[in-house]
Amino acid sequence: MKRLLTILLLVVSTTAHSQCVSNQSHVISPAGLYSPGQTVTVWYTLGTFTGINVNWIHAFQINLGVGWTNLTPWPPPGSPPSNVGGSVGNWLWDLQHTYPSGFNFGPGWRFVNTGTAGWGTSATGPFIISFQVTVDSTCTPDDLNISIEVFDDCTTGGWSNGSCCVDPPYLIYNGVVQVPPITTSNINHY
Repeated sequence: MKRLLTILLLVVSTTAHSQCVSNQSHVISPAGLYSPGQTVTVWYTLGTFTGINVNWIHAFQINLGVGWTNLTPWPPPGSPPSNVGGSVGNWLWDLQHTYPSGFNFGPGWRFVNTGTAGWGTSATGPFIISFQVTVDSTCTPDDLNISIEVFDDCTTGGWSNGSCCVDPPYLIYNGVVQVPPITTSNINHY
């Protein structure tokens, strides 16, 4: 019975994991453990976005632990997600943006729909984003988590037609700064 319950929980958690996003993947280079001053490049791919209630994809938010600094879209000056077959507009890199609904976003890419203000893009993917981050100077094992959140235009307040997409953040890296040991010379007591 316990084994059956475990299997059922795994199936339910796997099928309930994502509502509107699918086929997410990433590449991180170099592969971690990371120490102060090290720069890391991340490529994230969202294979497909399938909105509910005609919700469209609106933004990719990058969530970083406190041990990271110098977040930069890569390659400079930034290569936004594609918009093949999508709405008229463009992807904009933003460190922080507050939507008219009060939804606070950033840092990351957000779609500016020039045809209908406040809406996302009707493109369904694939979307590829990339960025670089550097491990901050520290002598403590600070949090180095990296995750991506995908928001639809219902969540941002640009479109309201029922339920919004509620997808959990996609975890890219989970770790801490690898602090080198402090070495000192022997102390001589005379």
